[in-house]
Amino acid sequence: MSDYLQPDSCLTRRHWLMLAASAVSGCGGGSVSTTASLLPGTGGTGVIYSQGSISGFGSVIVNGIKFDDTVATVHIDGIPLRSADLRLGMVAGVQGERGANPALGTASHIEVWSIAQGLVTNVERGVAPEFTVAGVKVQADANTVFDGLANASAVATGQRVAVWGLQAGADDSLRWHATRMEVVTDTALVSTGMVTATGGLNGLMLTGPAAVNLSMGQLVRVRGALSVAGTSLAIERVDVQGPALAMQSKGEVKIEGLVTALTSNTRFTMAGFQVDVSQAMLVPVGVQIAVGSRLEVQGSWLAGVLTATRVELEDEQSLQTAELKGMINPFINVADFVVRGQRCDARQALVSHGSLADLRSGVMVKLKGTKAGNVLLVTELEIVVAD
Repeated sequence: MSDYLQPDSCLTRRHWLMLAASAVSGCGGGSVSTTASLLPGTGGTGVIYSQGSISGFGSVIVNGIKFDDTVATVHIDGIPLRSADLRLGMVAGVQGERGANPALGTASHIEVWSIAQGLVTNVERGVAPEFTVAGVKVQADANTVFDGLANASAVATGQRVAVWGLQAGADDSLRWHATRMEVVTDTALVSTGMVTATGGLNGLMLTGPAAVNLSMGQLVRVRGALSVAGTSLAIERVDVQGPALAMQSKGEVKIEGLVTALTSNTRFTMAGFQVDVSQAMLVPVGVQIAVGSRLEVQGSWLAGVLTATRVELEDEQSLQTAELKGMINPFINVADFVVRGQRCDARQALVSHGSLADLRSGVMVKLKGTKAGNVLLVTELEIVVAD
């Protein structure tokens, strides 16, 4: 099978934006619907499920959609928490409604699961450092957000960390790409993997009432307590992954992920399910989809397959960029302050509605910047003035 997938496409990103605004499209010889209003997310309201790494706050931003989280229920690793507990780089599943503006939505529920939590083992240095946490193989790079660690080079054996990420390998070589990694003190263990015939997961025997309902071959994330001997895990909470659960979402679907396998000329596997791109528009036009490509796929479920209407290749600039809106707390100096749990450095920022001298704890700001390990290098900063 070819290493690349090239569905027909005849619209550029600029064309897409123009068509979304006018709700009229035309594309000679292409396979995309000729009425933009029929495509999910190009106008009007409707139910939407969006899953991907959080790229900003003010509203929770996932896959380029700013979700108002004012009334949303939030669960992190199965535990009810607040939207204020969400952090940059966490992978979230957001259920809600899209507004008339395709870039805005209202979230009703936000679900976040770390892929692993526990002690770091088997650290391998390289261009993209790899390590193991709770039996889960993880790879980090320049797009990973760190907290309590300066960068990927600071990851060391014996550190207790939590990791959020995207599936980067197929079932026979299951591994994950870290979108966020932070040092934690919580001794609970979280592990993601395939349930074995003997009821184990990543070398641990699963115990407790929840373990009875798990089946061999299921991809699951479990949270629980490690036995004293370190050989078994008493399950407190379990999250079953895969198409059966994801397909419960109705209406529009928008999912970020890494291509793990090419199954035909018009299909690939991502996040554990099949994606059909035979009717999709590619952005940028003519892009080659390969194993390892990081994509945003937009579409809907049809006969157990995510039928895509739009597939966008995520570029390095978009992956590096983040935006935040919130109150500064705490403020040390312009090179070291925190907004929404994210450490920021604004020494090189272009400032509007004030100056860097106005920054202090309690000031509300909007900012954009680029990720650099455990800090966001702010490029634009606006001091929010109350109405």
